[in-house]
Amino acid sequence: MAVQVARYRPRVVATGWLTLLSILAVSQTLHLLEHVAQMVQIHILGLSGASAQGIVGQLNVEWIHFIWNSWVLFALLMLVRRLRSSWWLVATALLAGWHLAEHLVIMGTYLSTGAVGSPGLLSAGGLINGGLPLARPDLHFIYNLAETIPLLIGWRVELNRA
Repeated sequence: MAVQVARYRPRVVATGWLTLLSILAVSQTLHLLEHVAQMVQIHILGLSGASAQGIVGQLNVEWIHFIWNSWVLFALLMLVRRLRSSWWLVATALLAGWHLAEHLVIMGTYLSTGAVGSPGLLSAGGLINGGLPLARPDLHFIYNLAETIPLLIGWRVELNRA
């Protein structure tokens, strides 16, 4: 009886798509941590307004939020096109699309009025039935958390497949 010896086959560590997914997952996680810091500032330290801007407050401006959320959705759409079997990435893309829609409304208000911090669609005072009883920082923390969790799961799944 012959004994078969399993050959060692090195795994492909990364492809361009896996690299893009990794960059997105790490950067979105860091972005979420910025929102966590803001939640700590608001709800634990009792800060508000300019005092509750997160760790890198200089980046807490409408243009940066708009550009960031556009990048996230663009990267996800490219990844979903390539990694079609990843329902985690599809779910993340849908959430990111809604989040970008919020920022499109906020950016429209900013460009037409110059007002910073408008509620968008669903935060308190928002365009959809007056929004939810959530301040904009709380809602956007939830958005980012809801995007980051399936993104990280999808990343883990793809790393295991690679």
